[in-house]
Amino acid sequence: KLGMKRTSKRLVAFALTLCMVIGLCPATAQIANAAEEKTPYEKYGDVKITTDATTGYRQLSDENGNPIQLKGMSTFGLQWTDGDWVLNDSAFDALAKDWKCDIVRLAMYVTEEGYADHPAELLNKMEQGIKMATDRGMYALIDWHVLSPGDPMSEKYLSAGESLIKTNKEFAKIKEEHPDYRGPQLFFAYLSEKYGDQGNVLFETANEPNGLGTEENAADTWKNKILPYHQSILDAIRTYDNDDKANIILCGTDNWSQFVDAPVANPVQDKQNAGDEQVMYGFHFYAGTHDVKTQEDGTYWLGEKIKSALKGGLAVFCSEWGTSEATGDGGPYINYSQRWLDFLKDNKISWCAWSLGRKTEISAAMKKDTPIEPTDHNNDGIPDWTMDELSITGN
Repeated sequence: KLGMKRTSKRLVAFALTLCMVIGLCPATAQIANAAEEKTPYEKYGDVKITTDATTGYRQLSDENGNPIQLKGMSTFGLQWTDGDWVLNDSAFDALAKDWKCDIVRLAMYVTEEGYADHPAELLNKMEQGIKMATDRGMYALIDWHVLSPGDPMSEKYLSAGESLIKTNKEFAKIKEEHPDYRGPQLFFAYLSEKYGDQGNVLFETANEPNGLGTEENAADTWKNKILPYHQSILDAIRTYDNDDKANIILCGTDNWSQFVDAPVANPVQDKQNAGDEQVMYGFHFYAGTHDVKTQEDGTYWLGEKIKSALKGGLAVFCSEWGTSEATGDGGPYINYSQRWLDFLKDNKISWCAWSLGRKTEISAAMKKDTPIEPTDHNNDGIPDWTMDELSITGN
């Protein structure tokens, strides 16, 4: 197990040498080759946000300040069997070693039969996912998945998980120390205290606020309705982070994370990192819905909002995109997807693709009967899914 603690020491070389000496490795060459390939965390370390000297944009970077682009997958809703199926060692091995994912986004719906209804179960699944990603040197994005209702300040969200105060000692302790904390603050404070010293953990505080305002008043909607929520979560995370290196916090924007430029005038205040805020802003797209046509001036609507956010000093992250229409079906729109991926690459924007759903849906990478535990088909020591086992999107 390769831990992700910032103080951890890796003994891979010693273990491999010992293994060869005592003759316990029948496939020594395979293991040696695997050991030579660094995990994402070994390559990038504690990711942080820096200002790119070339573009002047705020940019996700490795621990040395070099701009990077993380690429990976989002789970489907972890409360459903077609979403939580992926929480097994073989599947995560395939994602890490065959698909070479840098990051896995753990999509925890709060409503829709999720955390609000089954807090202990969903918290456990979230921690399973964090551990599986960590053990394989991948980054983990903790997603407080807001869909319906779209207001992060809805009582349905604020009360979610508060029952854990009675059964979880850590939750009870945090509530005693901060009586004003509600469900999301307790959730993120707990995970920050437990995993805040791991440089591979990122926090997504509300993925898709929606239905709160129009494009014309997006800046005011952000300031008055969304910013106070994100600020309260950031403050809770920073209060319980265990070390002096701030984990990155990703804040969703209004209109299902379309109005990504709305926070420019009023960004979230990261007081412990003033002047070097470790905050990013989320945007989402679906290839068959967003920017399929140019505007009259030849530019793309969402693309221009992303550029405006970057020019306005915001660091951005595409925490969800799909090959389909926004409904999850239609397409897949491969050409539109490729144009978007080229845009993300050109602007060094990290992304997580939607989704690792095991269901009959265009945006799902798996089919309904895709094996839950992939096997090693080509005898290279790495589990994989064959082309026939994946959807067009998955391929």
